[in-house]
Amino acid sequence: MFLTNLLPDLGLMPLRAIAFQTMLLMLATSLEAMVLRQRLRLGYQTSIRYSASMNLLATTLGWFTFLTLERLLPVELRQQVISYILFNRFYPNGWSDRLPVVMVVTAIGAFFLTYWVKLQGLRSLMVLLGLQPSPATASGDRQGRYRAARNQTASSQPSLTLAVLQANALSFTAMLLVLLIRLVA
Repeated sequence: MFLTNLLPDLGLMPLRAIAFQTMLLMLATSLEAMVLRQRLRLGYQTSIRYSASMNLLATTLGWFTFLTLERLLPVELRQQVISYILFNRFYPNGWSDRLPVVMVVTAIGAFFLTYWVKLQGLRSLMVLLGLQPSPATASGDRQGRYRAARNQTASSQPSLTLAVLQANALSFTAMLLVLLIRLVA
């Protein structure tokens, strides 16, 4: 009874897009966990948890941003986006010629925005877990900072920024390959 009343209210559910997003999320999480484990010298479970947290945060914020900005698009471009998400093909209209440029610019912007969200999310997660002192609570005096820098060599402190950049680049490359295979098949 409840299900019969609920189905007409749901409308069109993009189940294929949801399943594909889930697959891409699992791919990105596993690849990024591998990079985080190697670059930051984390354990298997810790790197998977960090990677899953970063990817879920970035995906959630990405969908909220997309659903907010989608309303502002021109109608013909909206048709293209909806056609691609629901049916994996583009609808022939006035935007067909400009679509490759729009897609490349959007992909580059998404890469850098996703990188920034993941980096800020991982830094916040590490501060919340107490694994890294926040800049505000770090030793404020000059001698304390000098003593801390002298006790650590440059090679013993892995770069969080570089690790997240490499992880994001690897996952975006893999997702691009999957999307290209999907397009060809």
